[in-house]
Amino acid sequence: MLLSFPREIGLRRRPCSSRAVYDTYIDNINGKASCYTSLYSFERMRPGKHWKVDVNSVIMDRAWWDFDSSDQYPIDVVKHDVYCLLSRLKGDVRIVATGRGFHVHELFSKPVRGVAISKHIDRYQRKIARGLKTLDGVGNPQKLTRIPDTYNPKRKRWSVNIDPKQFQNEPLKYDIPKFPSKELSKFDPFIGMENRSTFDIIKWISDNPAPKSFIAHNVEDVSIGSALDVPLPTCLDKAIHVENPRHEIRVALAQFLSQNLRWFVSKDAMSSDQMNLIADQICSYISTLNWRDYNPQTTHRNVHYIINSYDNSPSPKWYLSRGYCDGNCWFCEGGL
Repeated sequence: MLLSFPREIGLRRRPCSSRAVYDTYIDNINGKASCYTSLYSFERMRPGKHWKVDVNSVIMDRAWWDFDSSDQYPIDVVKHDVYCLLSRLKGDVRIVATGRGFHVHELFSKPVRGVAISKHIDRYQRKIARGLKTLDGVGNPQKLTRIPDTYNPKRKRWSVNIDPKQFQNEPLKYDIPKFPSKELSKFDPFIGMENRSTFDIIKWISDNPAPKSFIAHNVEDVSIGSALDVPLPTCLDKAIHVENPRHEIRVALAQFLSQNLRWFVSKDAMSSDQMNLIADQICSYISTLNWRDYNPQTTHRNVHYIINSYDNSPSPKWYLSRGYCDGNCWFCEGGL
């Protein structure tokens, strides 16, 4: 069954335990506000917090791409990009026209579970969509997506299912329906016809192992940005903005920034130049924090050691167990 539970609904991520709750939510909200559901379902709720899903138990049954038009890229460019993506996909594909662009769902023959594998699915999604200018986002364990056949008040348009084959035959001439169609409901990515996909994401991961290093011209795979652009968990941000942070928090900061700046790719897959860029970004950021004992040379040496020694940053449980967080920050609520 494509629509499984528990899952989340709405921008406030309310838990949804059944199809009845899901349908009631749409009936109550549709036409008044945009209707969203979590892209994926989950195996269980969080221990001790039954009103929140346990993100670590995510059931990932599809790949997902979001394409949007803009002032720079009109809808015809978006249609061309979606057409190019479809020519690269092998699974059961469902397409939703959102009022601004398209959501493309590629169903897996078998679902996979847990956040660990999400990094490989992210790698697949980005690799298969390489070079497509209007790509706006890909699926992840906490992704929300617009529910098909619901109204988008902001765009004053319906989000509708479309026929993938008809679209692929003549993408630029394809006339997007202005209203939901019962005939097209079979293509709905959540309540449509039974999954008929033969695409095995596990086999793709096995056949396409993460590269040991990235070639410099493949910058779209891992684009090293600024540490200033990385959203820090509220608890971590508070803990580093003191005169003399604890050593463990300094290490946690370097680990968190490193993992985010390399887009969760393993440190062993990065080139030495990329790791040096990451270290420079982290050191530059630390220099702005006005720590009492700040020393550029010591910071540079320690940051290099930390980012080359650890793949992952501390989990939310680490912050909770040490009293840095009360569980109300977005990071700990998300469970990642």
